[in-house]
Amino acid sequence: MFQIYNSMTKKKEVFKPVEEGKVRIYTCGPTVYSSAHVGNFSAFLMADLLVRYLKYKGNEVKWIMNITDVGHLTDDNELSDSGEDKMEAASKRENKTVWEIARHYEELFMKDLKTLKALPAFKYPRATEHIPEMIEMVKSLEEKGVVYETSDGIYFDISKFPKYGELSGNTLDALQAGARVEVNEDKRSAFDFAVWKKLTGKNEGHIMKWESPWGTGFPGWHLECSAMSKKYLGETLDFHTGGEDNRFPHHESEIAQSETANGKKFVNYWMHKSRVVVNNEKMSKSLGNFFTVQDLINKGYSADSIRFTFLSAHYRSKLNFTEEQLIESQKTIDKFNDFIQAVLKAETSGSDDGIPAIVKSTKQQFEKGMDDDLNISVALASLFGFIKAVKKKIDSGDISEAGKLAVIDFLKDLNEIFMVFDFEEKKNKEFSPEEQKLIDDLTEQRNKFRTEKNWAEADRIRDELVKMGVNIADKK
Repeated sequence: MFQIYNSMTKKKEVFKPVEEGKVRIYTCGPTVYSSAHVGNFSAFLMADLLVRYLKYKGNEVKWIMNITDVGHLTDDNELSDSGEDKMEAASKRENKTVWEIARHYEELFMKDLKTLKALPAFKYPRATEHIPEMIEMVKSLEEKGVVYETSDGIYFDISKFPKYGELSGNTLDALQAGARVEVNEDKRSAFDFAVWKKLTGKNEGHIMKWESPWGTGFPGWHLECSAMSKKYLGETLDFHTGGEDNRFPHHESEIAQSETANGKKFVNYWMHKSRVVVNNEKMSKSLGNFFTVQDLINKGYSADSIRFTFLSAHYRSKLNFTEEQLIESQKTIDKFNDFIQAVLKAETSGSDDGIPAIVKSTKQQFEKGMDDDLNISVALASLFGFIKAVKKKIDSGDISEAGKLAVIDFLKDLNEIFMVFDFEEKKNKEFSPEEQKLIDDLTEQRNKFRTEKNWAEADRIRDELVKMGVNIADKK
């Protein structure tokens, strides 16, 4: 049974889809005003891991990830609904039109997703292309009497939605006791949020604008996801994923809008990726302590090492990101791929090698870990044990052709989740007579150190040989 930690209920729950065998997932995508950093991508890779594992388990998955290209204001992480649109701020900064900014950074985002081998979503809907759906939702909210009009927009009255705050703990009482937001005298409460903004006052010069029953304006950021998720996935989603900082006010406001407009539960399982920190500070553009995917690749790190670094840390654990972790991830990937080469090149016997039983046991342990809230540590531990068991068979010459095929087929199935294994058989490197003599000398020295149980020197020589392109399998 697949269990997942539900951010709403604060406990693990057995997953039951709305429709048997089919899973509907919505992920809050990027606001395309600048390059996404690797901390952002950690949340997208969490969603990718979820999607891939559900597919591995035989489910049909429909995954939607939106593109926010309007309405995300600089202060929208609070409830003030003020500040400049991030798209327009970028337009001024880079001396390009807002539309050029949006398409440029969307293209970079898609390129980075592909580089990190994320599965393509079913669709990446743009907010600017779904304004009619958003206007319809505001009309529905208006009919239900939960929004009101002011001089600068249409606001959702959170006092009309008693459940507001269940996801984040930011109830109206808690907000009134501790939150600080910019006072808007037109609003009934400082904590009501905008579903539509009019072109008045500070927003008068807003470039991206549409006609609506409430005058010319643009949608509120929170409204966009409610409208687009409904269009492509229906009124009740199986999963909604995002970064930890999306929980409030964005996801909280989505729930209020969607459940009021549709009269149904919005999401059955909420998943939030814990923050990525650098030197124990949140990785963010405002602090300037972030890396983009391309930054790290330019430094010589592989895309696979970036992907594996984020996949191998549990999504609910805070990750203190360092470049040393990328190096360790690459070493682990290399160990997996060296093992695959050893299997591909292993000499076979015709005996019953017991490999199917090893594969079956490992598969059970792997799935047991992943079924427990995507516990990747347990899953990976089962693979390391698998490698050890199969290597023992190879070293003793006790592996059949069918056994080799079973190992490779199993790893190919798992690679639909990890996407870092390399199954192309590599040809043995050819060495000059001088190089071969050096290799023989080093191997002889290493054997001497092993006999003397001087493991440090033996490992040092082994590393030196590996750098030369020589892999050593120690056999009896």
